Amino acid sequence: MTLLYRAQAMSQEQVAAAIYETMIRPEQFDRFFSGPPAAGEAAAGGQMPQRPRGAPVLRSHFARAAEIQEQQWEQAGRPHPSSCCSMGSRFWLLAGTRGRLQNASQRAAGQIEGRGGLAAAMGLTRAAAGRWHTFLKQVRRGVFSWQDVLVLRTRRPGERFLCRPVRLDTAGGTAVAVMAELLEWEWNGEAAGQVAAAFGLRKADLKPLKAVLSGPGGRVAGGLQQAAARAGAPGAAELIRLTAFLMTECTRDLKIARGELLPPAEEFQDTSGQRCQYFRLGSETGQPVVFVHGLLDGIAPLQRLQPQLRMLGFRVYAPMRAGYGGSAPLPRGQDPADAFVRQLEGLMHRENLQRPVLLSHRGGALYGCRAANRLHQRIAGLVAVAPNCSITSTRQFSGLRGYAWLAAACAARANWLLPVLMKGWSAALRWYGPKALLRFQTARGSRERALLHKMALLPLLQQSQALFLQQGGAGFLTDVQMMRRGVPKLPLPRGTRAVFLHGGEDHVAPLRDVRDALNGLGGAQLCVSQEAGALVFYTFPELVLTALQDCAAAAPDAC
Repeated sequence: MTLLYRAQAMSQEQVAAAIYETMIRPEQFDRFFSGPPAAGEAAAGGQMPQRPRGAPVLRSHFARAAEIQEQQWEQAGRPHPSSCCSMGSRFWLLAGTRGRLQNASQRAAGQIEGRGGLAAAMGLTRAAAGRWHTFLKQVRRGVFSWQDVLVLRTRRPGERFLCRPVRLDTAGGTAVAVMAELLEWEWNGEAAGQVAAAFGLRKADLKPLKAVLSGPGGRVAGGLQQAAARAGAPGAAELIRLTAFLMTECTRDLKIARGELLPPAEEFQDTSGQRCQYFRLGSETGQPVVFVHGLLDGIAPLQRLQPQLRMLGFRVYAPMRAGYGGSAPLPRGQDPADAFVRQLEGLMHRENLQRPVLLSHRGGALYGCRAANRLHQRIAGLVAVAPNCSITSTRQFSGLRGYAWLAAACAARANWLLPVLMKGWSAALRWYGPKALLRFQTARGSRERALLHKMALLPLLQQSQALFLQQGGAGFLTDVQMMRRGVPKLPLPRGTRAVFLHGGEDHVAPLRDVRDALNGLGGAQLCVSQEAGALVFYTFPELVLTALQDCAAAAPDAC
């Protein structure tokens, strides 16, 4: 593995993607309309203060986003602000200075219908409604500047309205309206530091923004205009919009990583008509990765890396195998590995995934190897973390404890006891708590078990336990029986980069067994961390991310 693990700050790619997302919107087509200066600007002699030179990289992205938006405006026939439409989920409205609705997004139009007035439809607090009407009156009288920005508080937590004057050039002359855009907002100190650093600002530079968005609202102070200029943003509105987007994104990532929130989930049907659930993690664009989860802890080890996955530009999909989470149990008589390959093919077709990297964990390595063999050049690479490919004797699971040991023993010697055992294990998990899922894999008194006690994993593992037990453990039973049978060694396709990351202290899948399993798999690279054990995904996540970077970098060479 050659690349370094770098994910300690918000990446430029993440900020650039947010710039394009928040700039290229139909409700901002008004930037291409010109008009005379407002009364406040005319009184100042039309001279604007010289703007400080902004961050060159961000300024270039803002400029490029404006070019793309203008191209879209031209292609749409140069729609007037009062006639442009938006079919997305965003909430925005354009109000005349006397409070009459002139245009609205589809979502806003549905909420406004039947309401008493715009302030009520927007859900503004009483104080914010007063500020709204005062701002409309000032704009109607011409006592405003085109750079004015008003932030209004709503009765719903985490929501604010960004309001600004808009030119409406018509055949009869120039009129003015007010655009109100709904922003999601949640202040987080850790996220604020990352956002400020990405803009080349200090955290203190965002204090005016925090004051107006976290407080009662009102007009944005002039200091934020200067901060916008230093960050390379066209104005305060663009900086507020971008900051709110990144703060919300970063805060949501932190909640996902801590187990306070599940990643977004979707469902589809594979070619056999089976229901399949999958989760989306990481960034919205970038190198696609498909996570092949293990038997016990589901997506927990990957979920806690959500901020790093986004920063490094990995677009991750985590399908739940048959019988786990919301995926339908495996029909009787079907091969689990074949069913997973069908599921993977359906996911790749649905999301248009081009040469994803497969990231497998523990028993998921069995499925990852089968998929890499069957899909050939459609897969860019394989990373198998702490692989545990088969159970054939008690020697191979002597490191397990409790119900996990019994389940493995039954798989090897008494399959017929597994369903009964699963019911008892489900009750035991509820009694002993979700950390038992990981304690089963560590030796008593080991360094890994001591590290496990220090990790704040409880909310993450509670979510994984719920997915594990959602269908009575049907997926786990299928996987254990398959691992007992084992699969023949399948050579990896030529040109497929494969990295097997293993812990030298893994007592569940000892290193000698992993070496035997990899013998004959041409192109496979075994990387061993002598300080890690079965929980290498938790204790040394930087090794996992570095292996992913390696495979992603080698993907073009494998074409």
